[in-house]
Amino acid sequence: MTETQTNDTPDTPSDSRYHFTSIDIDSESVHADVVRLVGDAPSVLELGPATGYMSRAFSDRGSRVVGIEIDREMAQRATEFCERMIVGDLDTLDFEKELGAERFDAIVAADVLEHLKDPLKTLTSLRPFLKPDGFFVISVPNIAHGSVRLALLSGRFEYQDTGLLDATHLRFFTRETLEQLLDEAGLGIAALHRHDLNLDASEVAYDGPAITPEIVSELETDPDARTYQFVVKATPMQGDGLRERRYELEQLRDAIRRVAELERTIAQISGREGELRRALIEAHDQLLRRDHEIENYEQEAQRREAELNGLRTEVVGLRIRVDRIKRSPVGRLYELLRNLPGLRAVLDRRQAGIDAEFRKRTKQDV
Repeated sequence: MTETQTNDTPDTPSDSRYHFTSIDIDSESVHADVVRLVGDAPSVLELGPATGYMSRAFSDRGSRVVGIEIDREMAQRATEFCERMIVGDLDTLDFEKELGAERFDAIVAADVLEHLKDPLKTLTSLRPFLKPDGFFVISVPNIAHGSVRLALLSGRFEYQDTGLLDATHLRFFTRETLEQLLDEAGLGIAALHRHDLNLDASEVAYDGPAITPEIVSELETDPDARTYQFVVKATPMQGDGLRERRYELEQLRDAIRRVAELERTIAQISGREGELRRALIEAHDQLLRRDHEIENYEQEAQRREAELNGLRTEVVGLRIRVDRIKRSPVGRLYELLRNLPGLRAVLDRRQAGIDAEFRKRTKQDV
C-alpha cells in the first residue's frame, strides 16, 4: 500500500509499511478519508486489508467486514477484525464461489488496484456483489505527481520499497487513467478527493540543481502535479445511464482531440508567423524600391520629353526661317545662281574642300 502524511499509528517500526494499530478518523490521512467515505455502511468487503487496521476502523463504526487478502500471515492478523477472511489472489479468485449470494453496501480497494494485473476485471467482477445502493471506495497513488515528473526529467525512474514507485506496483494511475478505468468498469465518480504533497517532500528523488525554477513553479501550481493520492467514491451506472455516460465521455474525448488538433494547427501557424511577417516586410521594401525607381524613370521621361518638345519647337522655328529665306528675293536669286553650270562646279569644289578640312581636323582631335 502507499501512504504518507498520516497520523495513523504503526504497531512496530519494522512493519510500518503495512501495519497500523489505529486510524485517526479526524486526520487528513488517506486512511481516514477512506473510512469517512465508507461511513456507517452496514456491510463492507475490504480488498487487501493487510493486517486489518482499516478493518478495525470499519468494525468499530458498526460495519460487518469481509476481507480478501493474499498474504496468509497478514490475513491471520486481520481476522480479529473481520467477520470472515478469504485468503486468495484478486486476479485469479473465483468470486462467485467465495462470496456466493453475499452482497455488500461498500467495497473498499484502498491502495490495491495498482498491485493487480487486471484491475478492470476485478472491478467488473465485483460489481454484482454490491447492494442496489452500494458503492466502491478506491484510493490509488498518482504517478503524475510532480516529483515523478521531475525525476523523469532527470532521467530517473527508480523503484523503491514504498511510495509512488513501490516495486510491487504493476499498474500506474493518473487522474485521467483512473477515470477511464472506472468508466470502463461502468462506475460513475460520486466524489473525488485529492491528497496533496509538496514536490520536495516526496520520497521520489530528482536532480534539483538540473531543474529550472520555472518548471518547479509551474508544477507546484498544477493540481494534478501536487496530488500524491486520489480517493474516490464510485457508484455503478445502470442501463441507459451507463450508455449515455459513455457516449458523453466519447463525445468529450472527441472534442478534446479536436481542440488538440486546433492547438497544433495554431502552433504551426504561430511558428510561421515570424517567417511570413519577414517575407511581407521584404516584399513591402521591394515594392518601395520599385516605386522609387519608377518615380525616377517617370521624372527622367518627363525631362526627356520636355527636351524633345523644345527641340521640336526649335526645328519648327528653323524650318520657318529657312522657308522665309527661300521665298525672299535674295533666296530666289541664290537658287538661280546655284543652278548655273560654272557656279555649280565652283560650289561643289568649295564644299569638297570644306569636307576634307573637317575630316582632317577631326582626325587630329582624335
